[in-house]
Amino acid sequence: MARLLLRRWWVILLQGILLIILSFFIFNNPETVLAGISIWFALIVIFTGMLGIISWLAAGKEEREDMSLLWSILTFIFGLLMLFHLLATMKIITVILGVWILISGVWLFKNGWSYKNGNPGGWIIIILGVLSVVVALMIIFNIGTGAVALSTLLALQLFLIGISLILLSFAKKIAVGNIKGKIEDLR
Repeated sequence: MARLLLRRWWVILLQGILLIILSFFIFNNPETVLAGISIWFALIVIFTGMLGIISWLAAGKEEREDMSLLWSILTFIFGLLMLFHLLATMKIITVILGVWILISGVWLFKNGWSYKNGNPGGWIIIILGVLSVVVALMIIFNIGTGAVALSTLLALQLFLIGISLILLSFAKKIAVGNIKGKIEDLR
């Protein structure tokens, strides 16, 4: 195991490069990414409902709860609706993202307002809060803006992870070289 960890620095490098390439694809295809996320989300809900139904069927008669079965059936049906009405699912996901950013923006504004008198950073927090609220409203009321925002957040995260993996691979290569050099010195 230690030999594998010491030798395969280039695998981490390759993973980092692939994540950066994927991030550029996501930056350039926000609607496709939002559709893909929506499909995966629908499939997870369908699977959750199916698992609940199977668990209910597998349970003994004394352990079965009718509300559990009803909830599992409703979850399964909701997942199917999400899958067959993908545009609505995409809109729901962007609205959830928008509401999250809206709440964050209001929170920033509120806290910035508290700090504005004694701290010049308070005004910066207020401005960031107002900008967050504006962006959130754009995301909530425009699915295209929501798709771009979601894709940008995802792509940026993948890009940063890719860069980190590349840096880690080089650090690992240097560390492996140092360790091999010390081993050779001990022999």
